[in-house]
Amino acid sequence: MEISVLTEQDLRQCVQMDKAAIRVISEGFSQLARGNVSVPPVLRIDIDDHEGEVDVKTAYISGKDSFAIKIASGFHKNHLKGLPTGSGMMVLISAETGIPIAILLDNGYLTDVRTGIAGAIAAQHLAREKITTTGVIGSGTQARY
Repeated sequence: MEISVLTEQDLRQCVQMDKAAIRVISEGFSQLARGNVSVPPVLRIDIDDHEGEVDVKTAYISGKDSFAIKIASGFHKNHLKGLPTGSGMMVLISAETGIPIAILLDNGYLTDVRTGIAGAIAAQHLAREKITTTGVIGSGTQARY
């Protein structure tokens, strides 16, 4: 069994905020609205000793050949160690066999892209037709996307 390992740099080269990505995320939202997505509750582990938390999230779209499990952490004292406060990775798993296909060491990049695209989709469906001014509220990475 061979498992691909993709780094954040690899993922930045093959996944961007573009029309193709918007179509994929839009389809996921459409499938969710139709009731074709299994979304279990988020698993959260608090690491109080180090002011941290780890969240595990996943979903499966009926009929797809794979799904991902996302592991995202936030450790708020990491800046004192010269480390980022957030990190993350995903594991891509075969929906047919349950066997891992790939490990995506994205450090939150894929979440940032997905969140940015979700905002674009919301704006596309909810914004007025004629807009002269826009604004972004937020200071984090996802707000920039």
